[in-house]
This record gives sequence, structure tokens and C-alpha cells, in this order.
Amino acid sequence: MSALERREDIVAQAVRFFAAEGFAGTTHDLAARMGVRQALIYRYFPSKEALIEAAFRRVTDSRWTRDLAGLMADRSAPLEQRLADVYCAYAAQDDGAGIRLLLRAALDRMTLPPPRGATLTTQILDPLLAELRHGLGLPDPARLPPLTEERELLMTLHGAMVQQAVREHVYGQPPPLGREAAIRLAVAAFLPGAREAIARLHGRRAAPPSGRAALDRLARRV
Repeated sequence: MSALERREDIVAQAVRFFAAEGFAGTTHDLAARMGVRQALIYRYFPSKEALIEAAFRRVTDSRWTRDLAGLMADRSAPLEQRLADVYCAYAAQDDGAGIRLLLRAALDRMTLPPPRGATLTTQILDPLLAELRHGLGLPDPARLPPLTEERELLMTLHGAMVQQAVREHVYGQPPPLGREAAIRLAVAAFLPGAREAIARLHGRRAAPPSGRAALDRLARRV
């Protein structure tokens, strides 16, 4: 391996190792699992803490390899389809080690790299709010900053997607419908209520799809 390839391999192995063993796991044990000397790890990382930080960054960066904001903004397809496609792409980028590593970090109250929340906002939350407001004839978030209530509303959907990943990768209980079908079902159920809630927040009345049409779409996905 080249030096760059070796470094990347160590980071990839560290993600899986700390996700499985927790942050109490030692670099000695990691090296043994890799079949290398511990000194090799310290040739590339000055400390265990530096290696853990690199592992975090690999996990957070790997979630944003596609232009999800651009996918959301392409109005050639209905918002329901675009939003489901965004979350299908988001979910496909996690092999399970990432979500387990982030959960361990949260339970241990470890500080995550700061760009994580900001990237979620720019890649998913703000673009979604822009599309919801557009459909309601409301100002874009660039002109009228998101309300706290709007962000919390969008986080209910994102939280459902995270919980689905936890079920699949932590509890070992994949969705009975399959990952993609479960995502599309959640999106179809979320959007009518989100439109109504945002309209009310801005003193307007929404015109969501008829209940019959929404039920028909749900039936086609089950």
C-alpha cells in the first residue's frame, strides 16, 4: 500500500473496531486485529484521540458523497419522490458501523466534528423546507430564516430515518417491508401533515392532496 492507502485503511478499520468494541478499545487490540504492529498506527496518527477523530470524520464525510440538496431541488419530479430518493441515498451510505460509532459517541458524551449538524442543515433540512414553502407560496428560507418550529418539524422525519437505521444496524431488525419501502412509506405519511403545520405557522391554509389520493399512494408502496 502507498502511505495514503495505508492511512485510509487504518481509519476504515478503526471505524469498525471502535463501533464494535467501544472507545475503551486499545490501539494494541486494533493492530492485532489488523495483523500489524501497533507502531504502524502511530506512524500515521500521533495519538489514539487523533485516530478516533479521523474515524468520526470518515463516518460524517461518507454520508455526504452525493449532492442531496441538488436532488431535492430538481422539480422535474414530485417532492414525495425526491424526498424519498434523498433519504434512500442517505441510508445507503451507512453500512452499520457509522450509526453504531455515532451512538457510542453520543452515549459517552464525546464531541463530534462540528460540520456534521451544519451539513445536515444545508444538504437536507433547508432544501426540504425550501420545497415545502415553495409549494405553499411562502418565502424561501434564504429570505425568511427557518422558524424553530419548522426545524423541529423536519427533525421528526429525520429522527424517524435515524431510528430506522438503529433498528436495522443496532438491533438487527431490518424493516419487514425493506429499507426503501419503509422510507417511502414514512415520507408519504409525513408530507401532508408537514404542509398543513407549516401553513398554520405562517397563518395560511394548506391545500394538501386529498385523503383518498394519499391512501392510494401508501397502498402502492406497501
